[in-house]
Amino acid sequence: MAETLFALELLARQGGGDQFATWRSRTKNRLGRRARSLLTLARTIRPIPDLLSMVESPAELDSHGEAGLSLVGSRRQNVAGMIEEFHKVALAPYWERVSARLEADCSARGRLILNGGIERLLSTLHPSIRWSSGVLEIPSHRSQDIDPASRGLLLTPSLFLFDKPILIDSASRARPPVLAYPVSLDRAAAATLWSAPSNQDAADALGALVGRTRAAIMKSLTVSCNTSELGQRIGISAASASQHTSVLRSAGLITTQRRLNTALHSLTPLGVALLNGHQHQDLARGAAASLRLAPE
Repeated sequence: MAETLFALELLARQGGGDQFATWRSRTKNRLGRRARSLLTLARTIRPIPDLLSMVESPAELDSHGEAGLSLVGSRRQNVAGMIEEFHKVALAPYWERVSARLEADCSARGRLILNGGIERLLSTLHPSIRWSSGVLEIPSHRSQDIDPASRGLLLTPSLFLFDKPILIDSASRARPPVLAYPVSLDRAAAATLWSAPSNQDAADALGALVGRTRAAIMKSLTVSCNTSELGQRIGISAASASQHTSVLRSAGLITTQRRLNTALHSLTPLGVALLNGHQHQDLARGAAASLRLAPE
């Protein structure tokens, strides 16, 4: 939901620069009537928090009597329907690649925690974010102090949150506030994201390069999982999955984080680039850009 609304705002603002030019053009041309109405609405209000509140805030329903309950519920369903239609056009066609890139960022951030602790992670999320003496300062259009208390803080990378981080404090006090931070996108990576190669052609090419089973493993690891889950996903034994992941790890295409008796496998930025069909000369460039985690 959040990534869809970030994409909506980026399109409404004509943001993202050259990296999103192809996406903006394709998305506009494919929007239906309801999605176009949503785009018009997004030019007058902020998709986050305004549209998000319309869809999920229970407080809005509570503030109305029974006479207004049906009207409010109908409006919420209408907005949710428009957002769903926009998602099908703007994100769904590219979601596998987008989510793979976000997964790679999460893996890289996990390594930051292992090497430098939570302070290192928080201090490198974005140049505008400052971590000092137990306080995380985030740029905002309004001044506000938030104490997550026992709820914690959920960090989530975003491709469409192009310029600055944003804090989303849920209306539900049971859910943690969400700090969404932008993931950088260079032109080479953008060209791959918005291109539309044949899925079968891409799968055949990857299979010829690394073998069909390892290609299936890489495609499955767009969502991280452990060895047993990986074997179940592609129909091989856990022992066989372990052997294949060892080869892919040695080649730098996946990374494995071990905790107690569990090994969690994820694609590396190089693995993401290969899975998405980069030419060889783009692999090193794309991987280097993905690994440039923070300004020095």
